[in-house]
Amino acid sequence: MVKSPGAGAAAHGGTMERTVADFLTYLERGRQASPHTVRAYTTDLRQLLAYLDATGIHDPAAVTHRTLRAFLADLAAGAVGPRSRARKLAAIRSLFRFLVREGRLAANPARLVSAPRAPRPLPRVLTIDEVLRLLAVPNLATAAGRRDRAILELFYGCGLRISEVSRLSEADLAPGGDWLTIHGKGRKVRRVPVVGEARAALGRYLADPERPAPRRDADGVPLWLTATGDRLTAGQLHGLVKAAVRAAGLPGATAAHALRHTYATHLLEGGADLRSIQELLGHASLSTTQQYAHVDLQHLLEQYDRAHPRAHGGRGCDRARGD
Repeated sequence: MVKSPGAGAAAHGGTMERTVADFLTYLERGRQASPHTVRAYTTDLRQLLAYLDATGIHDPAAVTHRTLRAFLADLAAGAVGPRSRARKLAAIRSLFRFLVREGRLAANPARLVSAPRAPRPLPRVLTIDEVLRLLAVPNLATAAGRRDRAILELFYGCGLRISEVSRLSEADLAPGGDWLTIHGKGRKVRRVPVVGEARAALGRYLADPERPAPRRDADGVPLWLTATGDRLTAGQLHGLVKAAVRAAGLPGATAAHALRHTYATHLLEGGADLRSIQELLGHASLSTTQQYAHVDLQHLLEQYDRAHPRAHGGRGCDRARGD
């Protein structure tokens, strides 16, 4: 199993370790990756460094595809799941791609390593009744309750990620309040419509006389505020949603991302096409959006099973014809 870097790894300070440090600096300053991405890559690449140090490899040129396959096998033996191993391989590929681009290596050994395949469970999707129960939780007699209602309406009405909701500033809301500019993954920017109850709740929140005065930060004037006027963090938003889920009596696994899945699935059930949903969600690949087609198919099969007279091999059709 992979061990944490020990005294030997720290004392070595070899070429591989310096290379990883250079890459992380490039991620943070050159690519302007998010702090979350930099932390994740740091954790994953430190595990690789520990493994290489234990096997006596300190030069990036000595790392082969067999070395990397052995590293992934070592992780699997330590009960690291396929999703986590695939994420670590993605970090390793990025590292060696950087080295090739910088002219430090001739080829990327990670290109010859296949990513572990992980089962893709169908996402948790709320029924309309469950969504209404969740939206009814905030106490509209309080400023915090009115804010929380607007946040929940936005999660369900726009299909946003927690990080995207937290990053919203007042400047991202178009005049009239019918469009939002979303800063998504990989610094990608998209626009999403704000309609119906989401738009109404957002308007009430912004016009609320009890809303605290916002305190500008590095990203501008925050849209979602704490009681002191600071930006609500992603962690605070997560806690807000989980508290509402508990109060609504919904399954404990339900989280903010379930509202994003629910938004997409309900759009598909309502007749929206996958390409439009892909744009609204900000998915880079249509294959990511296609998971909702599987959810919708499952929903249709359940409806068929309940409603069709021949679903269980009975003679309903015969009876309907009077045979």
